[in-house]
Amino acid sequence: MTPDKLFEEFTSGFPARKFSAGLLMAFIDLYTELGIPSTGAANYQGVIDLFPRQTTTSGGKRANTLIVARPDGSTLSLRPFYNAAERFFRAENKRFDYPSCAPHATQAWADYIPWLDALSTFDAAQLTALRQRVAEYVLAELKSQAFDPGSVKIEPPLFRLLLESFEMTAQRGEPTGAAFQGIVFGFLRADNPHLQIEIDKVRTGSKRLQRVGDIDGWEGARLAISAEVKQFEIKEEDVPDLEAFANDVGRRGALGLVAALGFRDGVRGLIENIGVKPLDTDDLLRIVELWDPLKQRTAVASLIYYASHVEKNSTLTSRIEDFFKALLEDPQPPSNEAIGE
Repeated sequence: MTPDKLFEEFTSGFPARKFSAGLLMAFIDLYTELGIPSTGAANYQGVIDLFPRQTTTSGGKRANTLIVARPDGSTLSLRPFYNAAERFFRAENKRFDYPSCAPHATQAWADYIPWLDALSTFDAAQLTALRQRVAEYVLAELKSQAFDPGSVKIEPPLFRLLLESFEMTAQRGEPTGAAFQGIVFGFLRADNPHLQIEIDKVRTGSKRLQRVGDIDGWEGARLAISAEVKQFEIKEEDVPDLEAFANDVGRRGALGLVAALGFRDGVRGLIENIGVKPLDTDDLLRIVELWDPLKQRTAVASLIYYASHVEKNSTLTSRIEDFFKALLEDPQPPSNEAIGE
């Protein structure tokens, strides 16, 4: 059998037994390592006469793969050569349609004695050329599944950029506190998709609406999380005003949050002492930095929903839309001056 004839036989059987590619390459590598081209062996039996086949492993178990003994007493197994061929196709060249079946493949070696016979008669150059043809054939037949970065649309971390650059205090034509309340709503909505998040316009009065905080998150009939939103820096004298909220949250067994633009020194501890958690923009940013872009998109969509359908303030809605328009046109976060602030 000539190299061309062997290659033709290999390609005809490849669709049904793809592992035969790695097996043929492993046969070639085994013969090359043993130096078969220089031995004058006429067939597989001639190889075995020189390098006796071992029917047991070093552990005393029956050998399912081809193992031969060298004159120095060491042994050489087909399996490592097959493993290398499989790594070449799957790991190095990302042909994951090539099967991961090394034990099965190397146990099938005896089905290919005619190949071993033919390989015994090839010189070193013929073995090398045939191995290269097999590798190139498989790479051409099987589609590469290597990750293509160009196939992924990279989304910017929109909500993180908003927290970093958006002016959260009220601008002319906007209700005081609306921008920051919408941002906190977007944060809670994205971070708690298992809850029903309720919110109303600023200054509507939580008590009058029979709610606990400015933003409430419900699991059915149970209050799970509630937030008071303050668009200013909380000082020590502001803490007593939060005690009723903290008491109401505590009675319901819910998580209470006080979201503010900042806290004066020592105020965080005072707020925690009444049983609720302080949360400022830096805290929000640290959490949001761990979000994937899709979660950030949810938060942005929730903010826009709040501005346009809850607060129904066209000035705030336009400011948010202008911010993101400028952001997507320019990779650098837009300044407030750039969007007409």
